[in-house]
Amino acid sequence: MSFLRACSNGPQESEEHAGPAQIPCSIHQTWKTHKLDENSTKWAATWRRQNPTCEYKLWDDTEVAWLVERTSPELIWPIWNGLLPVEQADAFRYLVLWVNGGYYADIDVACKVPISKMPIPKEASMIVGYETGRHLREDERDQVRFTRTDQFEQWFLASAPGNPVLLRCLELIKEKFLRRIESTLELTGPATFTDAVNEFLVMDSPEALSNLIASRSSNDRLFPSERLYVRGNWTMWVLAAQRTSSPGFSSADDPAIPLVTHHFRGTWKPEHSKF
Repeated sequence: MSFLRACSNGPQESEEHAGPAQIPCSIHQTWKTHKLDENSTKWAATWRRQNPTCEYKLWDDTEVAWLVERTSPELIWPIWNGLLPVEQADAFRYLVLWVNGGYYADIDVACKVPISKMPIPKEASMIVGYETGRHLREDERDQVRFTRTDQFEQWFLASAPGNPVLLRCLELIKEKFLRRIESTLELTGPATFTDAVNEFLVMDSPEALSNLIASRSSNDRLFPSERLYVRGNWTMWVLAAQRTSSPGFSSADDPAIPLVTHHFRGTWKPEHSKF
């Protein structure tokens, strides 16, 4: 798939579509250059090998910046040079799926189950996954340095193009940047992604507020995983934490079969990280 075709007209799909019908059969990953180390090459190859009918694109820094300038001239491009590299990578994952749709995976994530065989409803237009198997208490959240007590991971996600949840992520990044939020996890990372996902889920569920008031101290999730949530024309499938090999607090209700493996290399972290 050529770079210009991917950016200008959206990802071009093969004749045989894999996965939910509304999500393009396209896989997006990013790295500084097109040259990967041995492990990253091996993990990236799993996406192509397991999904031969899907398009695959590895975006380097130059291509990422080109996409941002072309498709987000008002929201993200004006603050682009003020973002750290990891923050740019976060913004890119939301933007590339908002523009083109498809599947995004960090470069240290390997595909274990072909997209065509993932147990996800065909009508899903977005796929997200929990990072913990249950609701955390505030002290537990602080202990593992999570930003939210019900946190969603962002190393693997998928969406149809034009998703309002992803647009909300971009809006939150701009808003937080203007408020001088310095924590990467809060500015562009799982905090922003979790907030945008939860806004969608709360609006979908009229009983959410009363349920939250009644069970604030409970370990039960407000929004159970492995379930489809609908808001207007958009449908979100929420994966359980074990589906994305999250090391977070487990739950007996988590499915046994992970769909992807995250190797948690932490390549984005500076040597003396404050994040």
